[in-house]
Amino acid sequence: MTAIDHLQHPSRCFCQIPLQELEVWFERHYVQGIPTVELLESAATAHEREVISIVALFELDDLVVLKLMGDVNLPEHHILHCREYFRAKLSECLAK
Repeated sequence: MTAIDHLQHPSRCFCQIPLQELEVWFERHYVQGIPTVELLESAATAHEREVISIVALFELDDLVVLKLMGDVNLPEHHILHCREYFRAKLSECLAK
């Protein structure tokens, strides 16, 4: 079973989660190197699991992202644009 099998299908887009919440899990996963499965196991709430799942989508290809975000009621181009925008924004935040 891979990390992708553990991801819940988000109901919100990247832009619908406060940047500070994304930043916490982005840093733990991409900077500290904590695997997605471990982060999901450490999550205390369903909301945290959703945010972790959203952060994990930064590393997946477009078709997988769109499949997993099928419950988000926004156009595909919006979701992909938001992912790129927030990936860059989070990288900038952590570079400071």
